[in-house]
Amino acid sequence: MSNVTAQDLAQLSDAIAELGMTYDQTGEWPQGSIDLMANLGGWRWNVPAQFGGDPVSHTELLKRYAALAAGCMSTALISTQRDGAIELIVGSENEVPKNRWLPQCAAGEIYTTVGIAQLTTSKRGGGNLMTATVDGDGYRLSGMMPWATGASKAAIIVTGAVLQDGSQILACIPTNRAGITIAPCDPLITLNASHTSCVHCADFRVEPDEILRGPCERVLAIRTPVKPLVTSSCGIGLAGRLVKLIKDLPPKSREAFGDVVDPLVEQYETIKTMLFDAADRVNDPEFETPSAEIRVRVNDVLVRAAMVALTLSKGSGFLLDRPVQRHVREALFFLVWSAPQDVQTGTLARLMAPLGADTPLPSKI
Repeated sequence: MSNVTAQDLAQLSDAIAELGMTYDQTGEWPQGSIDLMANLGGWRWNVPAQFGGDPVSHTELLKRYAALAAGCMSTALISTQRDGAIELIVGSENEVPKNRWLPQCAAGEIYTTVGIAQLTTSKRGGGNLMTATVDGDGYRLSGMMPWATGASKAAIIVTGAVLQDGSQILACIPTNRAGITIAPCDPLITLNASHTSCVHCADFRVEPDEILRGPCERVLAIRTPVKPLVTSSCGIGLAGRLVKLIKDLPPKSREAFGDVVDPLVEQYETIKTMLFDAADRVNDPEFETPSAEIRVRVNDVLVRAAMVALTLSKGSGFLLDRPVQRHVREALFFLVWSAPQDVQTGTLARLMAPLGADTPLPSKI
């Protein structure tokens, strides 16, 4: 259903926002929200048509992630991590995993996710990378995937490992084979419904037809140019929900703090436009996508919106049956989700400055 309208997305967002309150409190897998997303073709949004998909443009995909995040961040996280795995399978030169798994993914018959944080930003486990050793025509994996969303629901996981010479491999591995253990989920301050947990491999055999890429220096270099904007799209979606909650407060509350609220809303609209304009141009070879700057500015406006919404909601914002406290906790997730040091530094620099101030960003941004 590539012809999903803005109204369809708004209705989806509102529907899963109601379900999200329950899933946030129970930690249950958000199947109801996932089903609503699937009804709009959500499992086919980034699968190529030859495998049963119904792919959409980069900008449209980001808008759909934003709609999911505005309703339920656990559902948005599940979708983005699944789509991240699909993207890496699609980008592989190995046709076997594509033909074996993509049709089932597009049909919603199986769930997949990524376990690649050990190759990117995670410090969990003291830098215990997933290691690979050559085993005939395949490999043996040992180590840990520190963060794998929905691992217990996944039939396959796309993961990466490092060989002794420093080169890397990327593989699509089944979860029902001996040598893989999915740990119980650690309690989190939010997004427990995403069932994010560690995955351990102990002398796990990877077959040749399960290798997606490598060995090479940087196996994740095959990611699409829009990938760095995915987290920001979820952040701007959640910021939009918080802005809506602020606008829905009694007029007296908004008017009394207009000097704070009005610039906040203006900043939100500005960065939202910047984000989707960048998505429109990611395939332009003359355009250098300012993904880190966008991420920093999204983090900034999102955290500020969360604090404004909580402050203006007064004591009711602390009640567990109200949406404000849930969205405040979800906003904090963006301070740690796929946040390299330059994003962390830039985010803190922005948060320490007055809203709208022309504060220079760190040189690496």
